[in-house]
Amino acid sequence: MERLKKILTNCLLAFAMISIGFALGKHSVKLDKQTNSLFNENGRQVAVYYLHSTFRCITCNTIEKMTWELLTSSYSDELADRKIQWIKDNFQENEALAEQFEVFASCVVVAEMENGVITDYKRLDDVWTLMKDPEAFNRYISDAIDGYLKKTGGKS
Repeated sequence: MERLKKILTNCLLAFAMISIGFALGKHSVKLDKQTNSLFNENGRQVAVYYLHSTFRCITCNTIEKMTWELLTSSYSDELADRKIQWIKDNFQENEALAEQFEVFASCVVVAEMENGVITDYKRLDDVWTLMKDPEAFNRYISDAIDGYLKKTGGKS
């Protein structure tokens, strides 16, 4: 009976390890494909990142929603022309990106991209305090986006 328990425990442990491996591998491939499809073209773009943690509160979800609504209402042409890229990522899982942007909490980051490489960025931490004032929130994000669009020649 003891031997049967040990075999069953080892089988369950092996199953769990294999499942975790497949899940991590699938997630990594997905991120690689997303990155390649977003930034495989030459030229300059603006990337608008919404970086969130694994646990997402109502405020975090509201900031994401408000940012996306601003992009789709004010920058739909730039999104369609791929002059602006919208990227959502979990900074707790993507530690390299979190380190690059010095992220420690959910936030919006606007970055200038050239040939798929981040050349400059602004972390917009004030989205937390401005979310109660949608006009100020939109102006704050738009100012950052417009500044980079002018540099990249992307504002239509």
